[in-house]
Amino acid sequence: MSPSDIAKGARISELASELAGLMSEAVDENRLADIPDEAIGQVLAACVRAYGAKCQDGDAPPPFARNMGVTVTDVMIGCTAMLEAVNSLVFELGLWQSWTSLGKRKRHNPTDADIDAEITS
Repeated sequence: MSPSDIAKGARISELASELAGLMSEAVDENRLADIPDEAIGQVLAACVRAYGAKCQDGDAPPPFARNMGVTVTDVMIGCTAMLEAVNSLVFELGLWQSWTSLGKRKRHNPTDADIDAEITS
């Protein structure tokens, strides 16, 4: 990896942390008007494209960073909106998942500590 590539990776990490903090703060403080709809679409599209490319290139990276507070409802709403945006149905997603392992994360057998951590979070 060249120094330029390392610098780009560091810049992306820096911007991601800053953006995540700003959005989380706006959501937590119920200041949703501070987040322009166009900006959400632009960031979401870039992230989905990058995530898809990384999955096709090898193992699927974790979809969420630790302590991001993403709920099942958040995921369901986002998935519904993205499927509708590309004119696809949940049935087609199920079919896709039965045909390929792309995007699936390797599962591990949870330990008691993993289960306890999920219950308390």
